Amino acid sequence: MNKIIVFSKDASEGRTAEFKNDVHNLEEKGFNDVISSIKVIGAPWVAYYDKNFTGKQRVFEEGEYAILEDKGRFSSLRMITDDLDNPEIQLFQCANYGGRSVILRKETNLHDIDFSDTTSSHKVKGGVWVLYEHVSRQGAQLVSFPGDKVPSYFSLSFNDVASHVRPLLPKP
Repeated sequence: MNKIIVFSKDASEGRTAEFKNDVHNLEEKGFNDVISSIKVIGAPWVAYYDKNFTGKQRVFEEGEYAILEDKGRFSSLRMITDDLDNPEIQLFQCANYGGRSVILRKETNLHDIDFSDTTSSHKVKGGVWVLYEHVSRQGAQLVSFPGDKVPSYFSLSFNDVASHVRPLLPKP
């Protein structure tokens, strides 16, 4: 069973709601901009700052998140149902898939391969990837799916800032 349980207060307290499908607009469910803690069972979920899966985002894998650093900011939720096997991403130094590039198949600190803060476009060829603003999975996140279009990359101010990338992995 895949689901996300959201709470209006820290430590799984307050009002609660359980979702088993994508939620385009949390306002319609009475939970817009009030989520303070989360419990995920099964598949990972992406929480978006804006409705209809737009704006800044944060990925949540199976587990409990008692205190969220960006609590009270989520307006839509999307369950990740994509195939997570055989992850592969190609990062490009320039916009529109130009310039120097690198293909990755595992979690990578981009400082280690001299590609930090230079990525301007990318293509996900397999799996679902999380790009981070800082090393060690820190800072803003960009969750990228196969077939995603580049414009959202720029509108999220993620041009030339990625320092760490990782694929979401399937459950063992």
